[in-house]
Amino acid sequence: MKIIVDCYGGDHCPVEAVAGAVAALEKLPELSVVLTGDEKEISALLQGHKYDRGRLEVVNASEVITNSDPPAKAVMRKKDSSTVVGLNLLKEGGADGMVSSANTGALLVGGSIILGLSEGVTRAALCPVLPNAKGTYTILADGGANIDCRPEQMVEFAVMGSVYMREMFNITSPSTGLLNNGAEAEKGNEQTKAAYKLLTETKGINFVGNIECRDLLTGAVDVIVADGFNGNIGIKASEGMGSVLFGLIKEGIMQGGLRAKMGYLLLKPVLKKVKNKMSSDDVGGAVFLGMKKVLVKTHGSGKAQAFMNAIIKAHGMAKSGVPAKIEDGLRFR
Repeated sequence: MKIIVDCYGGDHCPVEAVAGAVAALEKLPELSVVLTGDEKEISALLQGHKYDRGRLEVVNASEVITNSDPPAKAVMRKKDSSTVVGLNLLKEGGADGMVSSANTGALLVGGSIILGLSEGVTRAALCPVLPNAKGTYTILADGGANIDCRPEQMVEFAVMGSVYMREMFNITSPSTGLLNNGAEAEKGNEQTKAAYKLLTETKGINFVGNIECRDLLTGAVDVIVADGFNGNIGIKASEGMGSVLFGLIKEGIMQGGLRAKMGYLLLKPVLKKVKNKMSSDDVGGAVFLGMKKVLVKTHGSGKAQAFMNAIIKAHGMAKSGVPAKIEDGLRFR
């Protein structure tokens, strides 16, 4: 199984991308990787690592797609970027999946155009896999790729998310909820009301009704369906609340005198465990569902651990044949 790693585009690239790729090789003996980007710089970084040279290849790319680049123009104009070179290599059968921390919009546009959409898919979805309070995971479909969606497309997201959770987490019948402003069936705007009706009629998914934003991280359901606008707001609100909460705890400790500081020392291992449990580095990034090939997006600030886990995730998706099974799920809904 071979996975392409786009070594440029993230905040800590290429250093952390290269380190993550080498770490993934150590974790998975059957894995091989292709690194795309500046061959000289990548080769120099590899000199600081021990790895099986027969399982790692570097493909040169002279350009980088940045976060400030307009997605469509970047894909069309920067054909020798590490991202576009990787996508074309994946399309041509040079690998089984790809990992990148590059511009999300460019990955969505490039993946949809170069890799193509699976049969039955009208729009690919960017799906973050979120750690939840139960110690398991919930997938959010969509997390920001599609700001405006038709109800029929939200049904596609539900099917794709259900297939992913079934294949990657061995959940026989993943529960699916529709993100809404209330749990009652009659809640929501015209879009969510129409989506609710279609979801209740869709075969192959275990639709349990509406869920509210407060349940995003509780583990109430396995799959959360939303348009990209509301899904992204939900994620950002959760991230913001987490940052505020830990900031307030830190402030309280600093202002609480000796007793508070002693209490912090006792609680430090617990707080660290909680923080790590909700870390995006352990999750391995978001997945693009609905494309003909496996494409995983790591967080722009992701470091070696995030890249390693994203590569392991891409390997698992390719091994399980997730893209083909999504086509089957949409065909028989």
